[in-house]
Amino acid sequence: MTSPTSVTVTVHQICDAIETTLSTATGLQVHQTFDEITEGVHDRALLQVYPQSCTGVDSVNRNDRTTFNRGVAQTEFVFHADVYAQQRAHIGEDMAALVPLIDAITARLEAQQNSPLFGLTVSGVAPIKSFRWSWERVVFEYAEAKHMGVRFTITVRVF
Repeated sequence: MTSPTSVTVTVHQICDAIETTLSTATGLQVHQTFDEITEGVHDRALLQVYPQSCTGVDSVNRNDRTTFNRGVAQTEFVFHADVYAQQRAHIGEDMAALVPLIDAITARLEAQQNSPLFGLTVSGVAPIKSFRWSWERVVFEYAEAKHMGVRFTITVRVF
């Protein structure tokens, strides 16, 4: 059995790929990846994508992705995609601004059905093999102001 071609993908590459994909969601006015995040929220419909955590996963399925005597064969990266709809003012208006953004981001995530996921290739290989996501409505406190928003948690599996 031959081992699959291994590629090294960086957190930066994955984060940028997610941000680029989600930034095309209808209604977003500003999008920032981790190294572009500003200290204040000055615009409505802002997307910020950044890394949150990482976990090595021991592959127990013993398929061609398991390497002999190598230990961890897969890695899960967790990214947050925070969407700031508008500064908190009136719950009905805030929710009216937020829900279309949730739908638009969800549509972009659901569109990721074929490889390469999030359009990411490294040396001709698609390193993201699968992903899962969830969202939660949040009232963000940012630069001493409250903003109605949503946090998408995106977990990608790389091997």
